[in-house]
Amino acid sequence: MLAVPLAAFITLQAFLPLRTAVLIGADEGFEVAKATLTLNGYKLYTDIWNDQPPLHTCLLSEVLRHFPSTMLGPRLITSVFAILLLAGVFILCWRFSGSRLATIVTVLLLASPGFLLLGSSCMLEIPALGPTVAALCVLAWGRRDKWPAAEIVAGTLFGIALEVKLISLVLLPMAALLVWISHRSSSSSRNVTHSLLFMSACLAASMVVTDFATCDGAYLSHFQQSWQSHFGGTKSLDHGSPNDHPFDWAALLRNWDLTMPAIVGVVVCARSVPNNLVAGIPMIWLAYNLVVFGLHRPWWNYYYVHTAIPLCWCAAMGIDAVWKKARSSQGKFWRGVLALYALCAGAWMVERLYMEVQVVRHSPQTYTSLFLKEMERYKGQSRSFYAEEPVYSFHSGIPLPPDLGVVVAKRYWSGEMTDARLTEDLVSSKPELILLKNDNKPRPFRDLLNNEYFLIYMDADNLLYVRKSIATFPKH
Repeated sequence: MLAVPLAAFITLQAFLPLRTAVLIGADEGFEVAKATLTLNGYKLYTDIWNDQPPLHTCLLSEVLRHFPSTMLGPRLITSVFAILLLAGVFILCWRFSGSRLATIVTVLLLASPGFLLLGSSCMLEIPALGPTVAALCVLAWGRRDKWPAAEIVAGTLFGIALEVKLISLVLLPMAALLVWISHRSSSSSRNVTHSLLFMSACLAASMVVTDFATCDGAYLSHFQQSWQSHFGGTKSLDHGSPNDHPFDWAALLRNWDLTMPAIVGVVVCARSVPNNLVAGIPMIWLAYNLVVFGLHRPWWNYYYVHTAIPLCWCAAMGIDAVWKKARSSQGKFWRGVLALYALCAGAWMVERLYMEVQVVRHSPQTYTSLFLKEMERYKGQSRSFYAEEPVYSFHSGIPLPPDLGVVVAKRYWSGEMTDARLTEDLVSSKPELILLKNDNKPRPFRDLLNNEYFLIYMDADNLLYVRKSIATFPKH
């Protein structure tokens, strides 16, 4: 039964131009920029600003070392973790709700908004969620005997996930809940506190070992970059603030195909909790996620996948409850409700998946981006290239200035990057090419552009500038 959604995911990916699409996920450019710069000899956290752990960057670097000219390898890394996540969700739901509900949950997650694109993008969210959900599976299925094997494996997986992205910390309370529930139904001589201590110790050890194996301990020794950008507060409002990006509650209304049956599933869970605490896990998980991400700032669209997992679980329970009523002798009304939902929601989900595929297929491709061909003329004379969308550095093969590889909103908010520093970096690095978005926003380095660069290409989305010192001698 698990093979069905996994085969569907792989089939849908076959329709995506993973090799040639310039950009699928919004942050792909930053991830490949970090990996490419490390391959060029620059160091994370010293030469390259990075607010995230190093494991994903190291994996990308190894892939790009052997397959340097295409985004296929980096995106397939995410695909593998997406398969791990789908399998983990199936196994976790199977443990508590049975194989039928596990299949429905996995299919709903695959069809949920943005999952296909996020699972095909070179970004951190899915690679972090995959081992995290796998850790929850181990805790749910592991035996509680005198050897804390489940806690050791789960802690190790959590440590690996946290070396991809710190957002996996959000699910640690769910891990503690699973440990507590499993101890209630076992005769282990260890108590919950001992199990959590074992898991925490293995988590910490896994993080340390992984960090030293991949980055010589650089992340832990430069942890202030992560801490400052995530928890240091907003020091500059020149580029907005985290409060400008609240949780999109309207997304729950737009995605009615999951929200409506999920409401029914929450009611089913609430009625079952007094007699069976395990039945309340999906409801508790969903409520917990809505509280965390409802309060957290900033909230980005790709965070929706965290809420989608328990939302799909609750939705599957709602669908199953209606299915049971429809099978009864008095279930004519419920059969009509289920048929209407299946028709409308099924068509909506198929249309949404179709549109997601079409958006990527009709997005800019490497072979249709004219300014990439224009940049090719100057590649031999260009030591560096600055782009507001750094993925074009990877596609052009021209490296970014290391300090400008990751210029994101959080870096401005924390005060680590300013308009003055950006201008100083451009003046000192003297990139031969500069690619800007054609959005009429004021740039602090406008005088630099006017004095030292020519505009050689313009379309509806992009402006390409070349340094005057090489503009008159392009390489043909």
